[in-house]
Amino acid sequence: MARLGDYAAAIVEPLKARPTGATLVCATNQRIEVRMTTAARHLLLVIAPESDLAHEVFFLRMLSAHDLPAPRLIAYDLSCTTIPFTYALETYPGSLTLASLNDAALIRVMGRWIGRILRRIHRIEAPGFGAPTPTGRWSAQTWREALARWLEQRNFDAQAEAALGSDLAAMLRSATLDHPALACAQPRVLHGAIEPSRAVITVGESVQLEGLVRPEAPVGGDPSFDLAYALSSRQSPAFRQGVLEGYEMGGALTAEHYARVDRLRLLIDIMHAFETGDPAVLAGLPAAVMARLEALS
Repeated sequence: MARLGDYAAAIVEPLKARPTGATLVCATNQRIEVRMTTAARHLLLVIAPESDLAHEVFFLRMLSAHDLPAPRLIAYDLSCTTIPFTYALETYPGSLTLASLNDAALIRVMGRWIGRILRRIHRIEAPGFGAPTPTGRWSAQTWREALARWLEQRNFDAQAEAALGSDLAAMLRSATLDHPALACAQPRVLHGAIEPSRAVITVGESVQLEGLVRPEAPVGGDPSFDLAYALSSRQSPAFRQGVLEGYEMGGALTAEHYARVDRLRLLIDIMHAFETGDPAVLAGLPAAVMARLEALS
């Protein structure tokens, strides 16, 4: 943080952008965002202090190539040549997200819009599973490996053992990560964390979707993962209903597809319960998981 101004200057100077102001939007160990103002527009500088932005660069490039709503890349460096971190300079889509709306009808309408966009994204083939590394290689050989990596990064197995017990945790794994229904031969482009806080909107006479932002790994894999994330229990009923309606405008989902979504949604719901850490939710988790496992069988 002490040299953030120097880093920003080193990035912007070759572009002749001549910023007139800068505002720190967020700062964590994983992500620093700085809104930079020029005479013509706002830009967003994103720096990854302890990770990398290869997945975000890939996602934004894919959506730009297919004219889908997302920030546009202006410059990026994944080699840490300009500064000692990976960075991306993007168009600034705004700061208002769908999470700021309280009107259920509007949330459903916007959810429907997001569902339609998501279906279009999922038609784009990805070169690999998981996420690209800064060198261009992909992080996983199979979808199962990518999903296992997603769980491992969140310490899922240890938390599941502690909260559910070894027997129920083994049953959960058998019904999800190890289940043949989750096999995926062709990876597709994913957002990786579809939720209202990652959908930037503008509000005027009508509400407009400006773009999907802040993708997370995996950005290549089974489209059911994105849909399961959007339909997870922590999302509002209006958002879930809208996303599903919009998604199915591109064609009704098959029973097999719904089954994959349900298995992945179970994993995502449990992970969200661990992240929230609500004692009451965790206390009731074994019974809730058992009930959902029985419904899957």
